[in-house]
Amino acid sequence: MIIGMIGMAGTDAAGKWLMTSDYSVFQVVAIRGWMIVVILTAWILIKRRTAELRTKRLGAHAFRLVLAFCGPILMFSALATMPLADVTVIIFGSPFLTTALSVPIFKEKVGRHRWAMIIIGFIGVIVVLRPGATLFDPVAILALLAGVAFATVNLTARWLRDTETTICITFYTMVGMAILASLALPFVWQPIPLTDLIIFVIMAVFTLIGYLGMTGAFVMAPVGVVAPFEYTVLIFAVILGFVIWGEVPDSFVWTGAAIIIASGVYLMHREARAHKLEAN
Repeated sequence: MIIGMIGMAGTDAAGKWLMTSDYSVFQVVAIRGWMIVVILTAWILIKRRTAELRTKRLGAHAFRLVLAFCGPILMFSALATMPLADVTVIIFGSPFLTTALSVPIFKEKVGRHRWAMIIIGFIGVIVVLRPGATLFDPVAILALLAGVAFATVNLTARWLRDTETTICITFYTMVGMAILASLALPFVWQPIPLTDLIIFVIMAVFTLIGYLGMTGAFVMAPVGVVAPFEYTVLIFAVILGFVIWGEVPDSFVWTGAAIIIASGVYLMHREARAHKLEAN
């Protein structure tokens, strides 16, 4: 999950760079998608893992695709005008939603301590959103909706894990996203200079790392265990935002992030303690 978060932070930074260069969000998603498909296809052929792409659950993949497509469209739209760290913290709502929804969907056990931290963590997201404040940015709602989309995408990975491999889930998602975004290219296309093309390649590589890391984590372990590790992306987002754009999060972002991270650390402590007791 931590490796996946490094990939996602790199993806967000590259996406913000391209969005502030006035590319359409659909062009960004389409080009990123096709680059990832090429890289992933080459890797699958070299490793001779084409058998892992066989599936009888195309309907389930299509459902996941719709959710996966909405996530980056909303997120990149928010990144066009909002600081990288702000968007990242708001999307932190997705781990809490993922853990909460795992109860009715997968019948996973979430004790009172987890529920308390889920509530506290989401309060942290609300602090960052600062609804009612004069500084409230309506675009922040796009980031919040992106978090909801990412949460449901994470859950679908658990749903598909019984019959599908990580490679299979990632491949069909990326192909579908590339096709959907490409439908808009005739209306939004603009030429890409070499420097920006390099950024597209970097974003594709980071996205592939992110998706493989996240999908693999949710396939191999219970949602409640791995979801808290999503918080590590804030560290990388703050660093990249400051180094590239000189962005410094304000007091609302720091306060909300502190609340979210504290709840996440407590959850990790509880999980470690529970596993230790089981081992004994």
